[in-house]
Amino acid sequence: MKEQTLARKFVINERNTILFVSRVGLGYYLLFALIAVIVWLVRGDIRILSGTLFGGGLSLVNFEALRRIGQKIFSDPKRIKIHYFSLIWLKFMILVGLCFMTVVYWDQYFNIVAFFLSLSVIIFAVITATIYAIYQGFSDIVDDEMRKGEEKYIGWDDVDKGFKKDYKPSKKSIFDRL
Repeated sequence: MKEQTLARKFVINERNTILFVSRVGLGYYLLFALIAVIVWLVRGDIRILSGTLFGGGLSLVNFEALRRIGQKIFSDPKRIKIHYFSLIWLKFMILVGLCFMTVVYWDQYFNIVAFFLSLSVIIFAVITATIYAIYQGFSDIVDDEMRKGEEKYIGWDDVDKGFKKDYKPSKKSIFDRL
Protein backbone atom coordinates (compact mmCIF):
# COMPACT_ATOMS: atom_id res chain seq x y z
CA MET A 1 0.00 0.00 0.00
CA LYS A 2 2.76 2.44 0.91
CA GLU A 3 4.68 1.56 -2.24
CA GLN A 4 1.71 2.53 -4.39
CA THR A 5 1.38 5.95 -2.78
CA LEU A 6 5.11 6.59 -2.98
CA ALA A 7 5.35 5.43 -6.56
CA ARG A 8 2.44 7.59 -7.75
CA LYS A 9 3.66 9.88 -10.48
CA PHE A 10 2.50 13.33 -11.45
CA VAL A 11 0.08 13.01 -14.34
CA ILE A 12 -0.63 15.97 -16.57
CA ASN A 13 -4.32 16.26 -17.34
CA GLU A 14 -6.70 19.05 -18.26
CA ARG A 15 -7.08 20.19 -14.68
CA ASN A 16 -3.47 20.76 -13.76
CA THR A 17 -1.81 21.69 -17.06
CA ILE A 18 -2.07 25.44 -16.43
CA LEU A 19 -0.63 25.03 -12.94
CA PHE A 20 2.21 22.86 -14.28
CA VAL A 21 3.08 25.32 -17.06
CA SER A 22 3.04 28.31 -14.70
CA ARG A 23 5.29 26.54 -12.18
CA VAL A 24 7.74 25.41 -14.85
CA GLY A 25 7.66 28.94 -16.31
CA LEU A 26 8.48 30.39 -12.92
CA GLY A 27 11.31 27.87 -12.60
CA TYR A 28 12.74 28.87 -15.97
CA TYR A 29 12.39 32.53 -15.03
CA LEU A 30 14.33 31.99 -11.81
CA LEU A 31 16.98 30.02 -13.72
CA PHE A 32 17.35 32.81 -16.28
CA ALA A 33 17.51 35.39 -13.49
CA LEU A 34 20.24 33.39 -11.72
CA ILE A 35 22.27 33.17 -14.92
CA ALA A 36 21.77 36.92 -15.48
CA VAL A 37 22.95 37.69 -11.94
CA ILE A 38 26.07 35.57 -12.51
CA VAL A 39 26.76 37.33 -15.83
CA TRP A 40 26.16 40.69 -14.14
CA LEU A 41 28.63 39.85 -11.38
CA VAL A 42 31.26 38.60 -13.85
CA ARG A 43 30.90 41.23 -16.58
CA GLY A 44 29.47 44.11 -14.59
CA ASP A 45 26.75 44.76 -17.21
CA ILE A 46 23.42 45.48 -15.54
CA ARG A 47 21.59 45.60 -18.89
CA ILE A 48 21.57 41.80 -19.13
CA LEU A 49 20.06 41.46 -15.68
CA SER A 50 17.44 44.15 -16.26
CA GLY A 51 16.52 42.71 -19.68
CA THR A 52 16.11 39.25 -18.21
CA LEU A 53 14.04 40.45 -15.27
CA PHE A 54 11.78 42.66 -17.40
CA GLY A 55 11.27 40.13 -20.21
CA GLY A 56 10.58 37.18 -17.93
CA GLY A 57 8.31 39.23 -15.70
CA LEU A 58 6.39 40.45 -18.74
CA SER A 59 6.06 36.86 -19.95
CA LEU A 60 4.67 35.63 -16.63
CA VAL A 61 2.26 38.58 -16.37
CA ASN A 62 1.11 37.87 -19.94
CA PHE A 63 0.47 34.22 -19.12
CA GLU A 64 -1.41 35.09 -15.94
CA ALA A 65 -3.59 37.58 -17.83
CA LEU A 66 -4.41 34.94 -20.46
CA ARG A 67 -5.24 32.42 -17.73
CA ARG A 68 -7.65 34.82 -16.02
CA ILE A 69 -9.32 35.76 -19.30
CA GLY A 70 -9.70 32.05 -20.08
CA GLN A 71 -11.33 31.45 -16.70
CA LYS A 72 -13.80 34.25 -17.36
CA ILE A 73 -14.61 32.89 -20.82
CA PHE A 74 -15.45 29.44 -19.50
CA SER A 75 -17.38 30.69 -16.47
CA ASP A 76 -19.50 33.24 -18.39
CA PRO A 77 -22.96 31.82 -19.15
CA LYS A 78 -23.52 34.11 -22.15
CA ARG A 79 -23.27 32.56 -25.58
CA ILE A 80 -21.70 35.56 -27.29
CA LYS A 81 -18.21 36.16 -25.96
CA ILE A 82 -16.79 38.60 -28.51
CA HIS A 83 -15.87 41.10 -25.78
CA TYR A 84 -13.33 38.59 -24.46
CA PHE A 85 -11.77 38.41 -27.91
CA SER A 86 -11.36 42.18 -27.87
CA LEU A 87 -9.83 41.92 -24.39
CA ILE A 88 -7.29 39.36 -25.64
CA TRP A 89 -6.58 41.57 -28.66
CA LEU A 90 -6.02 44.58 -26.37
CA LYS A 91 -3.66 42.54 -24.17
CA PHE A 92 -1.74 41.43 -27.26
CA MET A 93 -1.42 45.01 -28.51
CA ILE A 94 -0.10 46.15 -25.12
CA LEU A 95 2.46 43.33 -25.17
CA VAL A 96 3.60 44.23 -28.70
CA GLY A 97 3.74 47.90 -27.71
CA LEU A 98 5.93 47.14 -24.70
CA CYS A 99 8.24 45.02 -26.86
CA PHE A 100 8.46 47.84 -29.43
CA MET A 101 9.18 50.42 -26.72
CA THR A 102 11.88 48.16 -25.28
CA VAL A 103 13.61 47.69 -28.63
CA VAL A 104 13.37 51.28 -29.87
CA TYR A 105 13.48 53.54 -26.83
CA TRP A 106 14.69 51.56 -23.84
CA ASP A 107 17.61 49.70 -25.44
CA GLN A 108 20.11 51.58 -23.26
CA TYR A 109 18.46 50.05 -20.16
CA PHE A 110 17.85 46.48 -21.37
CA ASN A 111 19.86 43.96 -23.32
CA ILE A 112 17.57 43.08 -26.21
CA VAL A 113 18.75 39.45 -26.54
CA ALA A 114 18.27 38.81 -22.83
CA PHE A 115 14.87 40.52 -22.98
CA PHE A 116 13.52 38.37 -25.82
CA LEU A 117 15.10 35.18 -24.49
CA SER A 118 13.44 35.64 -21.12
CA LEU A 119 10.21 36.78 -22.81
CA SER A 120 9.98 33.28 -24.26
CA VAL A 121 10.00 31.66 -20.79
CA ILE A 122 6.39 30.48 -21.17
CA ILE A 123 7.18 28.98 -24.57
CA PHE A 124 9.95 26.95 -22.93
CA ALA A 125 7.52 25.93 -20.18
CA VAL A 126 4.89 24.79 -22.70
CA ILE A 127 7.53 22.79 -24.59
CA THR A 128 8.63 21.18 -21.31
CA ALA A 129 5.03 20.31 -20.39
CA THR A 130 4.48 18.82 -23.85
CA ILE A 131 7.63 16.70 -23.65
CA TYR A 132 6.63 15.55 -20.17
CA ALA A 133 3.15 14.62 -21.42
CA ILE A 134 4.64 12.67 -24.33
CA TYR A 135 7.08 10.95 -21.99
CA GLN A 136 4.32 9.81 -19.61
CA GLY A 137 2.12 8.59 -22.45
CA PHE A 138 -0.91 10.05 -24.11
CA SER A 139 -3.31 7.62 -22.49
CA ASP A 140 -2.58 9.18 -19.10
CA ILE A 141 -3.41 12.72 -20.20
CA VAL A 142 -7.17 12.22 -20.11
CA ASP A 143 -8.40 10.52 -16.98
CA ASP A 144 -11.48 8.31 -16.69
CA GLU A 145 -13.58 10.91 -14.89
CA MET A 146 -13.02 13.37 -17.71
CA ARG A 147 -14.00 10.76 -20.30
CA LYS A 148 -17.23 10.06 -18.41
CA GLY A 149 -17.92 13.78 -18.24
CA GLU A 150 -17.40 14.12 -21.99
CA GLU A 151 -19.73 11.21 -22.67
CA LYS A 152 -22.42 12.82 -20.56
CA TYR A 153 -21.91 16.21 -22.16
CA ILE A 154 -21.71 15.08 -25.78
CA GLY A 155 -24.18 12.25 -25.36
CA TRP A 156 -22.36 9.39 -27.07
CA ASP A 157 -25.08 6.98 -25.97
CA ASP A 158 -27.67 8.99 -27.89
CA VAL A 159 -25.50 9.12 -31.00
CA ASP A 160 -25.39 5.33 -31.31
CA LYS A 161 -29.13 4.86 -30.75
CA GLY A 162 -29.91 5.92 -34.30
CA PHE A 163 -28.07 2.89 -35.63
CA LYS A 164 -29.71 0.43 -33.28
CA LYS A 165 -32.92 -1.38 -34.17
CA ASP A 166 -36.24 -0.25 -32.75
CA TYR A 167 -35.00 3.24 -32.00
CA LYS A 168 -37.72 5.88 -31.89
CA PRO A 169 -36.93 9.51 -31.18
CA SER A 170 -38.70 10.95 -28.18
CA LYS A 171 -39.90 14.11 -29.97
CA LYS A 172 -41.01 14.61 -33.53
CA SER A 173 -38.83 16.91 -35.53
CA ILE A 174 -39.40 18.63 -38.84
CA PHE A 175 -36.29 16.88 -40.09
CA ASP A 176 -37.74 13.40 -39.48
CA ARG A 177 -39.78 13.66 -42.70
CA LEU A 178 -36.72 14.41 -44.81
